[in-house]
Amino acid sequence: MSNQSLKSKIQADLVTHMKSGEKLKVEILRFAISFITKEEKDQKKDLSDSETLQVLKRVLKRNQESYDQFIKAGRSDLAEKEKKEMDLIQAYLPTLLSEDETTAIVKEAIKSLEIDSIKNMGKVMAHIKNTHSENVDMSLVSKLTKKLLS
Repeated sequence: MSNQSLKSKIQADLVTHMKSGEKLKVEILRFAISFITKEEKDQKKDLSDSETLQVLKRVLKRNQESYDQFIKAGRSDLAEKEKKEMDLIQAYLPTLLSEDETTAIVKEAIKSLEIDSIKNMGKVMAHIKNTHSENVDMSLVSKLTKKLLS
């Protein structure tokens, strides 16, 4: 993404969707921007792209939880709306590594940190979060770390 910030890209896309009359996409992007803006106000600073990605991941997690609830409740209409929101927001996130690639990262972290017990799982998690947080699913990392250390 050249020198345009992630927030600027989302705002530019919002304007494009407004001009083309895509109401659902406008609604979704406004919602995402409101989360980003709230976080900026809370932190009293402009967010970096990395921090903006973390906000978008939280929005995505919220959508996923809603989606799961709607599926359980048999509300496919609402679940479909949540799915569309997730798909649009996902487009702004970097592609996540596959499970095999993530497994390799977890194994390497365990080996390099010389971890041999589940008690030290936090060290593995912290290391991976610091080095790969933008392109790994941390819930998958947690699951894999537990499996490998058990």
